[in-house]
Amino acid sequence: MADALAGRGITVNTVNPGPVDTGWADPELTRHVGRALPAGRWGRPEEVARLVRWLASDEAAWITGQVINSEGGFRRWVS
Repeated sequence: MADALAGRGITVNTVNPGPVDTGWADPELTRHVGRALPAGRWGRPEEVARLVRWLASDEAAWITGQVINSEGGFRRWVS
């Protein structure tokens, strides 16, 4: 998609936000996943929003065709 739209000046990117605290997880899952995050906490919606806002800005005009992992160093192998 990024290749098809680049000539029109349209950027196409994807954000993998990782675990974000939007209130859906129960306390047990929140604790379990929190152990797999170096900061000991889930991401916050406003942290993801800042990245998306930046990607939509002129500052990120050169970035296209990327998957950006914004997941706070999420360690999937931690049990």
